[in-house]
Amino acid sequence: MIEDYGRIKAVLKEIKHALHALRTEGKTYTIYLDKSGLMEEEVVEVIEALGKGSITINFKEGDEPVEWYESTFPGVWVGVYRNSTGAAILYTVEVCKYPEIAGAYVEDMEEAEKDIQSWIDAASM
Repeated sequence: MIEDYGRIKAVLKEIKHALHALRTEGKTYTIYLDKSGLMEEEVVEVIEALGKGSITINFKEGDEPVEWYESTFPGVWVGVYRNSTGAAILYTVEVCKYPEIAGAYVEDMEEAEKDIQSWIDAASM
């Protein structure tokens, strides 16, 4: 049972300030909850306070999948990183428009252009 909510309040203030910086300066920010000094039940309390919104992103490339979901606060994402057996190994709070690692990379877009061109070429036969 949590007796003092001081550290939880501090993390929520940190998120609020990061959200302001994102909105006004475009700065992104990540909190690694497992490395924040919070006890396990405090991490759970922060995650529950943020809630779960309607957008979820699943990244399944490789052996360690990641799921991000936007919290009930737009611009605040909760990340759950899992090991190869599916156990959660890291929780993050990412203050950003969307998690950067989930975005398209230039190299991937270049390959996509080539692939689409192959379809266009095949349709022209």
